[in-house]
Amino acid sequence: MGTMEKSTDLVNKINKNTSDITKYLTELNSILEMKAEMLCNGLEISESTIKQIQLKGISFDFGRKGGAGPAGGRYFKFSNGSISNTPLYLSPSNYPNFEIVDITSDLRVILKRKETQLSINNNKLPHKEKSQNGQNSSNLSNLELYLIPTPKFYSLSNKEGIPFKKIALMHGNHTLATTVHQRCRYWRGNQQCKFCGLELSLEQNATIEFKTAEQIIETITMARKENPEFVRHLTLTIGTQPELDKGMRIYQSIVQKLHQQFPNIPIHIQIEPMQDVKWYQILKDVGTSTIGIHLEILDDIVRQKMCPGKSKITKEVYYQHWKEAVRVFEPNQVSTFIITGFEKDIDKFKQELDKILQIGVLPVITPVRIIPGTNLSPHQTDVNNFLEILRFAAKKCIEYNLDPRKNVAGCIRCGGCSPLIDAYKIEILREN
Repeated sequence: MGTMEKSTDLVNKINKNTSDITKYLTELNSILEMKAEMLCNGLEISESTIKQIQLKGISFDFGRKGGAGPAGGRYFKFSNGSISNTPLYLSPSNYPNFEIVDITSDLRVILKRKETQLSINNNKLPHKEKSQNGQNSSNLSNLELYLIPTPKFYSLSNKEGIPFKKIALMHGNHTLATTVHQRCRYWRGNQQCKFCGLELSLEQNATIEFKTAEQIIETITMARKENPEFVRHLTLTIGTQPELDKGMRIYQSIVQKLHQQFPNIPIHIQIEPMQDVKWYQILKDVGTSTIGIHLEILDDIVRQKMCPGKSKITKEVYYQHWKEAVRVFEPNQVSTFIITGFEKDIDKFKQELDKILQIGVLPVITPVRIIPGTNLSPHQTDVNNFLEILRFAAKKCIEYNLDPRKNVAGCIRCGGCSPLIDAYKIEILREN
């Protein structure tokens, strides 16, 4: 498929004249840059503002405190539908450059940049990044940001009396996600990844250890009863299990039952390389649509420090499994989490990323996020580096005939923690 064909769906949304395309690109780039800012640095809010918002009847909290993947944030939506899973900090804080000063009755978020009372409609990014044409960072004058409300089904319980929010959570406004077993063998003997908060949510009684297919089916049914647009796709994660199959039999049973009940809901699962690559075909056959095989850290030395247990699986083994997974699930349907903020040499980082993209694997490129209670010392991803990596990956997707928009389920599809699709839309239009 050529570049012109790939970009048709985007170009059809705007008039095919230079001024309209330029305007649309400017908007997309503004969203990408603001989303990167929010993901890397988060947003700040004061206790008085929280009370002010709650008096309007708007539910506001800081999101989940532990669990798999990035935590401690709320989901926000830009006017084009792009989602951001944004870390939140209580004032005063050193991290964010923007503060939430109000949320209107229609859930529009009013921001100010630190020291300057401005709404997002009049802001420019606080960093001095230059775009590819050498101009200053995009003007955010046309951006609108909205809080995604807390689902109402969270306050309800299933027939066993278990709150639905302890079984599965909405990520953004279309993705339902759950960890089917909230234990990981690496948490025994202090071998867990230092950025991982998987078992913290158990300690805080925010979830249950095992989730059955029946419980997940109940949750999907209740979520869709509230909003038919909920649960367009499903994400299942699992802590690495001590058995030889590392939890694949658990996945096999649950996916099969979920797929039988909801054959039109694509299902994404996340694993580490298991002992037997035959599992990929087995998991595909029972109804798995996409798969994430998560490396997390590209640099081997940093990986050994950050992932003392998981790093014993060599990068060569990951490549073997990625290639087999791509053969079974096809390109665009295999992904891997790649955390930024640890790289010392960005060019070397991009070279490693290039190798992954070449074999058809999409990277979920995300900033490092500090989850309270983990063993991770303070780290932060530089926004400019993050944008450079994202734009590089998007260009490589085009070069290798990959299209993250074609991913049908999971973190790539959601886009809340990684703006790869946002960056891809820009690059594919620039190629046109």
